[in-house]
Amino acid sequence: MIDYETIARSNHRSGMNCAASLYDALGMSNPNKTNPPRPRENGGMCGAVLAAEQTIREMGGTDEDVAEFEKRFIEKHKYLKCGDLRGFLNNKCNDYVGTAASIVASMGFGDKE
Repeated sequence: MIDYETIARSNHRSGMNCAASLYDALGMSNPNKTNPPRPRENGGMCGAVLAAEQTIREMGGTDEDVAEFEKRFIEKHKYLKCGDLRGFLNNKCNDYVGTAASIVASMGFGDKE
């Protein structure tokens, strides 16, 4: 089983932006992988959230799956927008990347083994 959270966090620590680090990690099992979204490109949304949602859709997920992802992310971090998330000093972008990767994998949009 691939540990997407660890890979995504490592990508982010190595200098990749939040969206690219998550999209690259999750893309290991995504046969429909295209290009990562740009952070904040959709109304200021967190890049990790955008990358997770794009991956879910590319792997056959529905709007309901995206809504479930958002619900779980909000339960953990309270917000989806970058500016709101970064305003909380008790969390860091790497945590958002890790959380998003963990949620997507737990929803079954990861290993197909």
